Amino acid sequence: MAQKDAEKNFEKKDDQNHRFRKSQQNTTKDETTPSSAHPITSRIPLNNHSGKSGKGGRRNTPMKIIPLGGLDGIGKNMTVLQYGNDMLLIDAGLMFPDDDHPGVDLILPDYTYVLEHVDQLRGILITHGHEDHTGALPYLVKDLGRKVPILGTKLTLALIKGKFTEHGLNGQKLREVVPGEHIALGSFGCDFFHVNHSIPGAMGIFVRTQAGTLLHTGDFKIDQTPIDGQLTDFAALTHFSKIGVDILLSDSTNAQRKDFTKSESEVGKVLRQIISQAEKRVIVASFASQIHRIQQVCDAARLAGRKVAVTGRSMITNTEIARELGYLDVPPDLLIDAYDAKDYPRNKLVVLCTGSQGEPLSALARISNGEHRTIDIEEGDTVIVSATPVPGNEKAVTRMENALSKIGANVFDKSTALVHVSGHASSEELKLMMALVKPKNLLPVHGESQHLRAHRELALSMGIPREHIFILDNGDSIELLDGVVTRGEQVENGVVYVDGLSVGDVSTIVLKDRKTLSSDGIVTAVCLINTRNGSSAGDPEIIMRGVTGGDDPILQADAAQIVQQVLINSTRDYQGNPGPLKKKIREELSRFLWERCRRRPMIIPIVMEV
Repeated sequence: MAQKDAEKNFEKKDDQNHRFRKSQQNTTKDETTPSSAHPITSRIPLNNHSGKSGKGGRRNTPMKIIPLGGLDGIGKNMTVLQYGNDMLLIDAGLMFPDDDHPGVDLILPDYTYVLEHVDQLRGILITHGHEDHTGALPYLVKDLGRKVPILGTKLTLALIKGKFTEHGLNGQKLREVVPGEHIALGSFGCDFFHVNHSIPGAMGIFVRTQAGTLLHTGDFKIDQTPIDGQLTDFAALTHFSKIGVDILLSDSTNAQRKDFTKSESEVGKVLRQIISQAEKRVIVASFASQIHRIQQVCDAARLAGRKVAVTGRSMITNTEIARELGYLDVPPDLLIDAYDAKDYPRNKLVVLCTGSQGEPLSALARISNGEHRTIDIEEGDTVIVSATPVPGNEKAVTRMENALSKIGANVFDKSTALVHVSGHASSEELKLMMALVKPKNLLPVHGESQHLRAHRELALSMGIPREHIFILDNGDSIELLDGVVTRGEQVENGVVYVDGLSVGDVSTIVLKDRKTLSSDGIVTAVCLINTRNGSSAGDPEIIMRGVTGGDDPILQADAAQIVQQVLINSTRDYQGNPGPLKKKIREELSRFLWERCRRRPMIIPIVMEV
C-alpha cells in the first residue's frame, strides 16, 4: 500500500513538472532561473515524458552517450551525453597512480572532446562526492573558459567547493539539487533519485530527451539498514520503469561478487567490539569521505568512554563540513584537538585519521614511521584499517601494516575482521536493479574490463539480449534513438597526468624513462674530442648511479675502455656533429652492460669539444 502511494505521489509530482516546463517556453536558453521547485529551467521544454515525440525537427536526432573515463579501471569516471546542440557531463573524477606511474600525482580523463564542444555544455551533474567522481573538476573548470552550472547534493557541493577554494576557483555556479527534483537543462530533462553508497548525498539520474530515456545509477548499493535511515528510492525506480528506460548505465565495480553487499551497520557492531575491548590507544584509518564510517567510529568511542582526536588534513576538513551540514551527529565534547592527545590516557582515546591506502605522506603512514607531530604509537595499541586497498595500493598497505605490527600494534583490516564493507552493489543487487528498471539496453560502467563483462553475464541471466548489452572502451560512443542503440564514432580519449604543478606534460616517454631509472639506473659517459682532428682528448669518464655493480672499479674501467675504442674508431668520421658518435657510444655501452650485468640502464653520452 505504501509502495503504491509513493508511486502515485511521484507520478503527481511528475505531471506538475511537465505542466511547469510547458510554461517556460519563452525563457532564454542559457539562463538559469531559481525556483523553489525547479532551481534550473531552460527554454527548450520536454514535450512528452517518454521522449517518443518531439518538435523542432529533432525527431530523428539521436542522443550520443560517450564515456570518457571509468571503463578501464576504478576511477576517473566521466560520461558525456549529447543531444542536438546540447551536452551534459555526468561526473568528473580522477584516478590515483600506481607503480606504473612513478612521480605522477593524479590521473585525469582526457576531456578534450568536452572542450571542443564547450559552447554546448549545459551542466555538469555530480552523482556523489568521492574523488573518483569529483577530483577532475578543478582542472576541467580551469580549462572550460566559461562558468557552467555544477549540480549535486548539499554535501557533494560542499566538498567540491572545498576543492575549488584550494585551486583558487571562486564564484562557480554550484546548484544544489534534492532527490525527487526535476530539472531541465537545454533539451535534457533530469530527475534525481536517492541511492545508498558509502557517502551521504549519493544519487542516480534519470535523463529524458525526445530521442529516448537513460538511467544512470551512479555508484550504489541496496542497503536495507543504512546509517542515515535513507533507503534507495525504489518508488522512483519503479516509476521510471513505467515511463520506460531505453538504456541503463549501471555501476559494475562489484559485479564479480556473489550475493548482496553487507550493510554499513554491520561494520559498526565490529568497531564497537574492538574499541571496547582495546587495552590502549585505538587508531582508525579510513577514507576521509566515509562520513557514515566516521559516525560509527565516534559512536563506538562514546560508548567506550573515549575521546576522539581527528588528524589528517582531508579528514579534519570533511569532518567539519559534515558536522556543519548535519550529516554527522557528534557531541562537541567528544572531539579533541590532536595536539591535546598526549594529555589523555591511552585507554581513553580513539584517533581517527587518513592513510587507509598506505599513502607515504598520510597521517597513519607518518604515525607508523614515528614522524607524526602529535600522535605516536606503541606496543599494545590497536590499529584498524577500515578500507579496501584501491587496485595498485595493495603493496603499500601491506608494507604499512607490517611496520605497525613490528612495533607491536594489534592490526585489524578487512581480512581479519568486518571493519569495512563496500559501497558498491554485488551481483544480486545489480540483478535487482535490472529487475526494477527493466531496461531495453544496458551499458555497464565504472569498473575494469573484467567487471564490465561480469555485469554483462548478469544481464544475460536476466533476459537482456546480448545485442542490447554494450561493452565499451573510453572514447567509444553509442547513439540512442527510439529505444534502439547503435554504435557511434570514437572520439579522442586517453589520460592526462598531473605531476606537481604540471598538468598534461608527462608523456609515456617520460614515464618509461622514470621506470628505467628506478629499475636499471643511469650511466653517464663524458668524452673529450679534439676539434682539430676529431681524436680523443683524454680518457672517458664513466659515472654509474643505480646500476648493479656500478661501484666496481673493474666494471667502470672496462666500460671506459669500450667508450675509448668507439672514439678511436670514429675519429676519421667525426665532422663536428656529435649525434652519430653519441648513438654509437650508447649502443656499445648498452650491449656491454647487458652482457656483464643483464641490465639496460639509461645511457647519456656527453661529448665535449676542446
